[in-house]
Amino acid sequence: MSSEQTHRDRTTELGVIRINNDAIATIASLAATEVRGVYSMGGGARGRICDILCRRYSSKGVRIEMKESEVRLVVSIIVEYGMDIPRVADEVQDSVKRAVEKMTGLIMSEVDVVVEGVHAPAADNIRKGV
Repeated sequence: MSSEQTHRDRTTELGVIRINNDAIATIASLAATEVRGVYSMGGGARGRICDILCRRYSSKGVRIEMKESEVRLVVSIIVEYGMDIPRVADEVQDSVKRAVEKMTGLIMSEVDVVVEGVHAPAADNIRKGV
């Protein structure tokens, strides 16, 4: 399901409260990047091109899958070189789950973390000519 088609709705006596998937993805992305050892969000080349063309940044690297009342997130990250990858991935899972559940009231059935790569600081220095 695409993020534009699926919403989380809650009816109150004053009307409907709708949480769009883009809002959920933004929360998840920000929570993931706050974890020590996460260099950036992943998302592959196609995701980065879409981010540039659509002027979207904060929700990149997050895919949302919803079935009835279950919400599953797939979070793609780039980890800093030298970090303990399993520890970073565990902390990303916890951080994303806590943030999304706290801010939206939704219950996460799964938060999968995909480590797409490792950021090597030496590569930045070579590109900069240092």
